Amino acid sequence: MTSPSDAEAPLSVRDLVQSATSRLLGAHCADDLDEARLQAEVLYAEVAHLDRAQVIAAGTRPTSDDAREAFDALLARRLKHEPLAYILGRREFFGMTFDVGPGCLIPRPETEALVEAAIAAVEEHPRYRRVVRVADIGTGSGAIAVSIAKHAPSTKVFAVDVSTEALQWAGRNMRKFGVEERMVLLAGDLAEPLTEPIDVLCANLPYVPTEDFLDLPPEIRASEPQVAVEGGPTGIELIARLASTLAQHLAPDCAAAFFELGAGQAGFVEDLVTTALNEAGRGPLDVRVHRDLRGIRRVVEVRYGYPTKS
Repeated sequence: MTSPSDAEAPLSVRDLVQSATSRLLGAHCADDLDEARLQAEVLYAEVAHLDRAQVIAAGTRPTSDDAREAFDALLARRLKHEPLAYILGRREFFGMTFDVGPGCLIPRPETEALVEAAIAAVEEHPRYRRVVRVADIGTGSGAIAVSIAKHAPSTKVFAVDVSTEALQWAGRNMRKFGVEERMVLLAGDLAEPLTEPIDVLCANLPYVPTEDFLDLPPEIRASEPQVAVEGGPTGIELIARLASTLAQHLAPDCAAAFFELGAGQAGFVEDLVTTALNEAGRGPLDVRVHRDLRGIRRVVEVRYGYPTKS
């Protein structure tokens, strides 16, 4: 007869996390041990209603049957390479927590470079004391549009996307952060839906070449919308199309345009944008390139008509 003392002890938080870490690493859901452990800790924190620091501190504390069952369900989704952000239903971006899920691109840290530069262009614009009209082309979750509307209140932000499913997420985040009065959602191709001249235009369009898209991790290739990631044979087909119509949509007296890019694309996009604006008689042009935290030339900015700083 087995006595209570012989019964198997409940699995501790530490043991559960260690086991999940090994499975995540073995399934190639993480690049290294630290990343795999972080994912396991975040997933347990989600089901246990703790923060990650509390999970680490829990150590040898036993886990409950309910927590293990809920954790196993989330872990199974991650082991199938579902993005962690989709499992959690949220992603941190620019100091804000955005709701995300299937149908919208997950915001990336490198895009914060675009937001920072765009807010600076808004604040330096001659119409800043009135209203600066901003367009976010390919808005997805609305991360760029909402961040600008939240941090630069003297704006009217048009969030445009060809995907109505993505616009639902953008609308959800717009309401979450209370910027409905400063944002307009528009469905359509690139800048086509815009009917007002734009002072600051932002575009985080797909820029991954088709050949490279096929080599992306499964959680990106199979889960995130392909239309938001793959940019055609060269990666910049959509960017080229938008650049060719810029003069039709930018305010004629003073405007700035921002394009997020992949590594090695800055020079090509700079040529596309400056050629289009020069042919339309805009200028003189001020071209700036902004690097992300990894030092990659991530954002091309082209502006004209701004006051010269003394």
